Amino acid sequence: MRSFPALIAMVALLGSATRSQTTAASALALRPDQVPTDCSMVGGSFPVDIQTAILWEKPDLYKTVIPPPIAKNAHSFACQGDKGTVYSFQFSDAPKRKTAAAFIKPLLWGESGPSAEHPELVLEAGDVLRVITFQKTPKALLAALTGSSAPIPENAGTNASSGFFIPQHGSLQLRVPDGWQSQSHSLTDPPSVILHFSPANGDAFDLQVTAVWLEPDRRSRETPGSLKATVQRAANALLPHSLEKTATIHDLRGPESAGFYYALTDNNPGPGEFSYLTQGVFLTREVLSTFTILHRAPASSEANQALRAFSEATYTQ
Repeated sequence: MRSFPALIAMVALLGSATRSQTTAASALALRPDQVPTDCSMVGGSFPVDIQTAILWEKPDLYKTVIPPPIAKNAHSFACQGDKGTVYSFQFSDAPKRKTAAAFIKPLLWGESGPSAEHPELVLEAGDVLRVITFQKTPKALLAALTGSSAPIPENAGTNASSGFFIPQHGSLQLRVPDGWQSQSHSLTDPPSVILHFSPANGDAFDLQVTAVWLEPDRRSRETPGSLKATVQRAANALLPHSLEKTATIHDLRGPESAGFYYALTDNNPGPGEFSYLTQGVFLTREVLSTFTILHRAPASSEANQALRAFSEATYTQ
């Protein structure tokens, strides 16, 4: 499906570029009400040294000694003039977290504990390990993280909604199916969150969502008619590269969300590329989200699950 030249057309509909490395699983993040008053969420990543950066950006280098995490998260904070990042890793169970910690701690510190040269803190609880990268971790932030680092229930992702945080503007709540790998990255300009979902195993689908909080004047211009017209234009741009000659625009509606989507088939997929595309947009109160689902089966259960999650999306301020 990469041969579709306009795959990113829906992202462009948001009116600003929000490209960024996808890095976080929202279930590991602080809720907005847990962030200390003297801290604010910011974009970017602020590892204090190269070891932390490599651990986060190239974990495959250590795959023979660190069990692969089932989810990970990176959120950055500005606290009283200092910036730092909290990198969180969730493992399949506590023993795997302990195995990972036994390697990660000496990797980061080079000795038995933090030092002035390597000030990272490592928090452990249940199946979650966090690396906090400030030159001096703010006490209030540490207290918030310690209070929120309890083990995540095994069934947390089955039916419960996960909150994906939009800095200073609440969170988009989505029901993430059990077993999906979840990553996100929050941005402050524009206030938004970029999401990526994939299977726990294999490559049956690949799902990306970009959700942006809208200023009141922009929100007033987003009507059902304008959203549908936007989706129709995006579909028309892809038709020359699809088997279909026309694109059917489907409704996507729920208690708080309303939007539209279409499904097309690539007429010339390359080796290993996805053949099927489901793409659209939905508005959840003040949050406009675009999504692209790439899948290998024409009747994809994962695509249907994602569409259901989008229709049931809610927004919490």
